[in-house]
Amino acid sequence: MLYMNKSKFLCCYYRKLLTKWSHTNSMRFKSSAEPKKKTYSHTILTPKTNFPARSNSAKKEEIQKAAQFSKLYNWQREHLTGPEFVLHDGPPYANGDLHMGHAVNKIIKDINNRSHVLQGNRVHYVPGWDCHGLPIELKALQKAKKASKQSEPNSPVHIRQLARAFALETVEKQKAAFESWGVMADWNHCYLTLNNNYVQNQLRQFYKMYKSGLIYRALKPVYWSPSSRTALAEAELEYDPQYKSKEVYVTFQVQKVPGILQNTAAGNNVSAIIWTTTPWTLVANKAICYSPHLKYSLVTLSSRPGDMFIICNTLIESLEKIFGTEITKIVEFEGHQLQGTTYRNHLTKETLPFLEGDHVTDSKGTGLVHTAPAHGPEDFLVALKNNMTVECNVDEAGRYTNLSADFNGLPVLSEGQDLVIERLEDSVLHRGTYVHSYPLDWRTKKPVIIRASKQWFVDTEALKETALASLDNVQLLPSSSADQSRQGFRSQLERRPYWCISRQRAWGVPIPALYHKDDVLVDERIIDKLCLLIEAEGPDVWWTCDVKNLLPEDIVTEQKLDIKEVAKGQDIMDIWFDSGISWTTLGGSKAQLYSEGYDQLTGWFQTSLLTSVALTGEAPYRSIFVHGFVVDDKKRKMSKSIGNIIEPSTVIHGGKDRNAQPAYGVDTLRWWVASHATQHSQIVISKKLLDDCQSEVIRIRSILKYLLGVINDLEKPDFDRKPSLNYFDEYLLGETYDFLKQISEHYSHFRYNHIAQATLFFISNKVSALYCHCVKDRLYCSHRESDQRLSAQLVVNTILISLCKALGPILPHLIEEAWQHHPLYERPFHFTRQLSVLPPKTVDTSLMVAMLDLKRDICLIAKNENLKKFDVNIKLETDLYEKLKELNRTNDANDSVLCEILEVSTVNLEVMNGGKNWHIEMSESERSQCLRCRKYNALENSDKCLRCEEVVNLL
Repeated sequence: MLYMNKSKFLCCYYRKLLTKWSHTNSMRFKSSAEPKKKTYSHTILTPKTNFPARSNSAKKEEIQKAAQFSKLYNWQREHLTGPEFVLHDGPPYANGDLHMGHAVNKIIKDINNRSHVLQGNRVHYVPGWDCHGLPIELKALQKAKKASKQSEPNSPVHIRQLARAFALETVEKQKAAFESWGVMADWNHCYLTLNNNYVQNQLRQFYKMYKSGLIYRALKPVYWSPSSRTALAEAELEYDPQYKSKEVYVTFQVQKVPGILQNTAAGNNVSAIIWTTTPWTLVANKAICYSPHLKYSLVTLSSRPGDMFIICNTLIESLEKIFGTEITKIVEFEGHQLQGTTYRNHLTKETLPFLEGDHVTDSKGTGLVHTAPAHGPEDFLVALKNNMTVECNVDEAGRYTNLSADFNGLPVLSEGQDLVIERLEDSVLHRGTYVHSYPLDWRTKKPVIIRASKQWFVDTEALKETALASLDNVQLLPSSSADQSRQGFRSQLERRPYWCISRQRAWGVPIPALYHKDDVLVDERIIDKLCLLIEAEGPDVWWTCDVKNLLPEDIVTEQKLDIKEVAKGQDIMDIWFDSGISWTTLGGSKAQLYSEGYDQLTGWFQTSLLTSVALTGEAPYRSIFVHGFVVDDKKRKMSKSIGNIIEPSTVIHGGKDRNAQPAYGVDTLRWWVASHATQHSQIVISKKLLDDCQSEVIRIRSILKYLLGVINDLEKPDFDRKPSLNYFDEYLLGETYDFLKQISEHYSHFRYNHIAQATLFFISNKVSALYCHCVKDRLYCSHRESDQRLSAQLVVNTILISLCKALGPILPHLIEEAWQHHPLYERPFHFTRQLSVLPPKTVDTSLMVAMLDLKRDICLIAKNENLKKFDVNIKLETDLYEKLKELNRTNDANDSVLCEILEVSTVNLEVMNGGKNWHIEMSESERSQCLRCRKYNALENSDKCLRCEEVVNLL
């Protein structure tokens, strides 16, 4: 419709219109009276407000103080009586500057929390920080080394002191940024995983799980980072999809040939062929696994005449291509017939068995799997099943140990691996490069290995069934990706055999275990004593006190311990266990919501679920909101090497090059999050998107300025007068309340992008281009205290307050700034509980549709002419005629509702029998133009219309 194309900001529009009329009014008068030179601009009630058209970062700081952002959280806890909404904060990592992912996460949470406050609900939201772990330790050491220009400290206590100082400094920097973004919280009472009370609680939760058998110590192969020299959990890995491994196909000479092959193979050398991408583990080979469900063959290779080999039947064709040789099948047999077969390991000179393995398939390789129990989970299970001893000959630095002198000390992933391949000599049938996805240490970005060591584990197998059942009762959001998120979450839980929670570093919570010879001492009395020491001396006490200070006398007596032979454990807990028990800070409450990025489906969401199921039997949350990751306009991850990193501080304050990196301000940052961060797994940020967001914020600011301008003289008694509203007023009230209802629904489902879209549409098409455009005559030219003007002002005020409610959670700085310029301002908007608005009215919206369709046709006839010049005669079908007749009543001083909406001089309605819905006839008005209101309804021999005569006479 044509009226929708008039969505210019009305203040500017009216100024231009006044200028145009002032130059052309003498040409438009048709009266024979003398030229009219009077001006009445001083009698026009044009919009007035001190609300500025632009803002800046310095102004935002003033707004935060004036609007009492720092007091809002505690105020709503004390004064609001609605249902409590508990959002548990996933602790960001205190290891550096904030990035756009932090902005997305914290602003999404704040939008949610503020929306609940404006609904009258009490919000429980306590921010936290994850303060332990290797990244913090490494950065603290690097900083100390750079400052002192000396070697890195190696004392655990010194390392802990440096790491603690670095973490606390980082927390303060991040906290200040979060506050500047307008995030509502009690920033003086946050939880930090390094605080004494948090550490004490963590030690006690550890013991509860240990006592129930859900935490245990064992020798198992785990992901091990030689670069960090510590065990890693699955969530601490990232994968390189193009990693290049050295692959080899190796032969092992069969010692005891299967019975079915003895006659055929008599007098021939028979070997088994295996394939591996970890040749360095061949020194730890202890078995070859086969599947009893596959078929195998004894074959010959044209490239190796005189020798016979055992491989899987279905892989013969693919192996011919790999080896570049013809393979001839001699005899075929069932896999189970390999039972009892033995072979000789060329490297270790041992005779070793063929064993059944459930993990053996014919998807790749040879169907015979090299088995090194110290370096593979499936291999380890085979060893347990067959009572094999597991030994690890790789140290914490990833170097061979306890082998021959020429191997010892060589790094297994480089020189050690090369030596293994060299020593295999003719046993290598084929070697090449295998490109595949391979795990890296997420901190150092270097490859990890699987290495057996004695570690502490959470028995996830025992928790799995309950955890999966609990997850079924958890709502995953947004709904558009809920099925995918749930499937990913479940699959991670289902295939997780155990969770390694011990780390071999200094900066963390100690695993409270003492060791006496081969015995492990974990006792509640030891933990109680440790907690008392922490209360008195701090969490470093585990490293500073003697064992005798930790051991209660009754334990020494009961177990007949020689204290001299008791040692403290050197392991700390996985930081995922630190953050995983953060739900215990809620004091027994269950969180309505956890909200983090989708990477936490394998991280915090999962560890929180596992610890909660272990300690309470249920999930710690009722719903999970999963948001995406920030990428550039080419869908690339933010990376220093690419140079595409955009930081929140740069978005707000600008960069060195203000043309390339302008200062957009916090409003634009928050609007970008709302508009783009809740509907995609990849959240694109670019200069163009930020420019667009800034333009949209300016549009919002402009309409708020206009609305404030036209209600600038409202007073409290005006709200008690309750003037009668016409159809147009009631229609806009209905549209406004429908808009608010729609916005509320979007908030409850985290559809913040829909809120942004709906708000811009409402502002442009309902408020600016329709209502404010059509009622400006009432607002500007009616008497200041007339019911006609007051009714429009009260509708505008309701629209303004509704926009503040809709946008307050997303743009709190802007809304609070605007609210400070409201004529009835008393307290900040979020603190104002009683808002004076008009109640909604139910009207026939089909009438508005009809009138706007009529206006469209009138505009087509008038072309670019001013509609106010025209008298319009409209013939209508009977039903519509009866309805519009009621809207065309006038007292001669003021326009009818129909004239106001159609913006014409007069409207005459007639009944039309049959034909179209209506027929329109237009003619230029015979009356002169009123010099005050610019409508063509001036009284005869006057320069004003009746209404303007009355208003001017009262001044």
